[in-house]
Amino acid sequence: MKVVLCLVAAGGAWLYLRARLRRYRAERDARRAIEAGKAAKQQEEARRPLAQRVHALLPDRAVARLLAWKPEARPRSTVRIARRGVFGGRYERIDPAQHVMVVGFTGSGKSSALRVLAAWALGNPRWSLEAWDGKWGASVRAYRGKCPVLDTMPAIEARLSDLVERELPARALMAEPPHLAIIMDESRLLNMLSAEGMRNLVTVIQTGRELGVHLWFGLQDPKTDSVPSEIRDQFSCKLVHQLQTREAAQVALKELASSAGWSPHRLMRSGQMLIWEPRRAMSAPRVVFGLWLSAGRLAALERRGPYRAPEFARPVSLTKASARPSAPVLAGHAPIRTPGRTADALTGRQAQALAALDVAESAMGAADLARELGIERNRAHDVLTQLRRRGLVAQTPDGFTIPLHAEKD
Repeated sequence: MKVVLCLVAAGGAWLYLRARLRRYRAERDARRAIEAGKAAKQQEEARRPLAQRVHALLPDRAVARLLAWKPEARPRSTVRIARRGVFGGRYERIDPAQHVMVVGFTGSGKSSALRVLAAWALGNPRWSLEAWDGKWGASVRAYRGKCPVLDTMPAIEARLSDLVERELPARALMAEPPHLAIIMDESRLLNMLSAEGMRNLVTVIQTGRELGVHLWFGLQDPKTDSVPSEIRDQFSCKLVHQLQTREAAQVALKELASSAGWSPHRLMRSGQMLIWEPRRAMSAPRVVFGLWLSAGRLAALERRGPYRAPEFARPVSLTKASARPSAPVLAGHAPIRTPGRTADALTGRQAQALAALDVAESAMGAADLARELGIERNRAHDVLTQLRRRGLVAQTPDGFTIPLHAEKD
C-alpha cells in the first residue's frame, strides 16, 4: 500500500512540475515576443527620418501654418502637392492630367489634397472643374460657386450618361480638347451607382484621359468590394496617406507594399503621405508632407480670369468632318464650311486667333499668328487646325483665311 501511495505521489509531482514548466516556457516565449516587438518598433522608429518624427510631434496649429498652401505667382503645368521638409525643402509636384487616387482613413488629409488640386485647376483658365457629392453636401461645400456641383445620385447618373453618349465623342473630334477634372471625395458614390452608371463610370475612366477628362478620387478603403479593379487599376498617380492595416496598404500599392518598403500603415501623422507614380515606382519610398488648404480658404479663392461654363455644358449637334482635303478659297466663291460646332463654343485662345485673323489684311500662317498672339508656333498651328476643323478657317496655298459669314449651329 505504501508503495502504491509513493508511486501516486511521485506521478502527481511529476505532472505538476511538467505543467509548471510548460507554463513557465509559455510566459517566457510571450515575454520574449513582446520584448522583440518593442525592440523592432524602436528600431523602426529610429530608421524614420527626423523630419517625419518632428512633424508628428508638432501641434496642429504649427503644422497648418508651416505647410499652408500658397498660390503660385506663375501657374505651371504641374501641381505642388507636398513638401519634402517640415521647415522647408523642395516641393513635390505631380501631373494633374491623369487619374489621381487619394487614399487614407478619415482625417488623414485626403480632402485637403483634393482641395490643393482643385485650387490649381481654378487658377488655370484651360481647366474646368466638377465636384460630385458623396457626403450629403459636406464633401462639396467648398466648391459651390466655383464650379458645377452635383449633389444627387440622379444628377450624377445623368452626367455619366451624358459624358459617355455625347461629350466623349465630341472631344474625340477635337485636336486639343480642354481639360475637365471630376472630384469625387467618397467611395459611397460607387456603392450607390446603378449597374448602368457603374458601366458608364468605367468607360469614362478607361477612355477619358486621352480626351481630357480626369478623375480625382478620394476614398478610405481601396478594397475590391468597395472599388472595382476596372477602376482602381486605371489610376496612374496615387497619394497614399495613413492606412489602418498592412492589408489595406497591400491593396493600394500592391507588391510595392511588401517588396519595396512602401508602408503607409506606418505613417505617424495626418498629412504625411507617399506619392506613387510610374516614374517613382523603382525609387526608395519618401515620406512627404502634404500642403494644407482648408475648405474655408478654398471657398474664398477667386478664379483666375472670368469663369466660363464648361465647353460641353449644353447639348450640341455634331457631324463628323469630311475626310477630303479642304480646298482653297477663291475670289468670288463662297468658302467651304465643315458642318458641326462653330463659333458658339470657342475657347479663349481660339477666339483671340479668330479675331486676329478677322482683322488681318492678308492671309496669315502659323508663324504670323504666333507673333500676333505672342505664343509658340506649334501652339498657333494647333489653334488654326482646330478652327479649320470647325469650319471657321479655310486653307489657302499661302496661309489661312476666314470664311465670310460663318454660320452658327
